Amino acid sequence: MSFFVDTHTHSEFSPDSKATVRDLLLRARDTGACGVCLTDHLDLDAPRNPGLFEFNIETQQKKISECASEIFPEGECRVLKGIEVGLTPENLEHSREYVSSHRFDQIIASIHFVDGEDPYIGNYYLDKTYRQAYSRVLQLVYETARDFGDFDVIGHFDYVARYAPYEVRDIRWKDFPDEMDAILRLLAENGKALEINTKTYDVHGDHLQVLDTGILRRFRELGGEFLTLGSDSHDPDRLCDKFETFAQVCENCGFPRLTYFENRKPRLYSPR
Repeated sequence: MSFFVDTHTHSEFSPDSKATVRDLLLRARDTGACGVCLTDHLDLDAPRNPGLFEFNIETQQKKISECASEIFPEGECRVLKGIEVGLTPENLEHSREYVSSHRFDQIIASIHFVDGEDPYIGNYYLDKTYRQAYSRVLQLVYETARDFGDFDVIGHFDYVARYAPYEVRDIRWKDFPDEMDAILRLLAENGKALEINTKTYDVHGDHLQVLDTGILRRFRELGGEFLTLGSDSHDPDRLCDKFETFAQVCENCGFPRLTYFENRKPRLYSPR
């Protein structure tokens, strides 16, 4: 049986999740997953709806501990406490202060809102070419991660293409070499991880988004060591979704071992 740690999952503490902490851990037990990290949304000062993507961290972590003790009394599964911090240039200081007052195993830094718009809704793409839309987000991924600093993993760097209305709906290194190199160098030089978010590489509308392996190979060339697999599960049935497939992709690109974080430290493991 393969050994996997799902490093990106959402529970009832995320407003868009259909899963509970208990659901996720029961699913981990039933499928034999050897690790799961709960990374609920923290998007402070979200445009149009401040407070929507916030939660009580103490309550969430207590719930995780209680469910883990009940479902895995012998510690059969690594149950990790994380957070997905949605960054904008305006909320960096607030996010840094908030996060620094708590302890986590892993912090994911993500972009969900761009210049006051949520790409999921669609208004962000108005009056932009695909190059303009994607380049702007990649620039923000780099700048906010660089300035925020207190994170372990860059989450779904290509989220902006997931719901895009363009014919081109994959982000490829050859199309954005400067923007991608800035992100990859930042990670490689600071011992951070790049996330392969398997939810992104699914059918959205009429398009199956594809992970550009050129990005992974370039990350390796620049000295990158750490890749995480995250299902971005908002439904327990998606836990570890497509991990076998993407573990092989990672290995083919020079990453025979995957990464999870425990006590903010990278842990390399072999999925087989």
